[in-house]
Amino acid sequence: MILAGKGVASGYAPLGAVLVSARVAAAFERGSGAFIHGFTYQAHPVCTAAGNAVLDYLESYKLFDRVVPAGKNLRDALSFLQSHPNVGDVRGLGLLFGVEFIKNKVTREPFPREKNIAEKIRQACLDENVLTYPTQGCVDGLRGDHILLAPPFTISSEESALIARALQSALAKVFPS
Repeated sequence: MILAGKGVASGYAPLGAVLVSARVAAAFERGSGAFIHGFTYQAHPVCTAAGNAVLDYLESYKLFDRVVPAGKNLRDALSFLQSHPNVGDVRGLGLLFGVEFIKNKVTREPFPREKNIAEKIRQACLDENVLTYPTQGCVDGLRGDHILLAPPFTISSEESALIARALQSALAKVFPS
């Protein structure tokens, strides 16, 4: 089950969607036969028209075909991060990446929560005009820092390089040698 919003209508109109696989739909059919749900903007014809227009455009211009090569380009641009002593991992799929920050690469010990590493990285990247999503608590609910990178699938190779430079600068500011 996938919940989608915002991008369905490309921000032109408020629209959300629930997408289910055939297996999930079959489970509902075997059960009550009904999928009871509702959205704030349910059944709005203008929003639905905007969503259909966006999906038609994406399909006719094959824009989703950009995701795999753009994701590979960004992954390649970020490959230097793996050798940093405070980067535990860089992982992701498509154009959604997580960069994990750790205190000790051998023991994989996370930073104490009060160090607020993810937020420091976010601020240092923002100083370079790159937005990231900082998160803490991924190890035990309190400790464990990472940032998410979720660029649009229209990202260029120059923009991928900009993200890499911003992260390199952020690491130098947050973890000075």
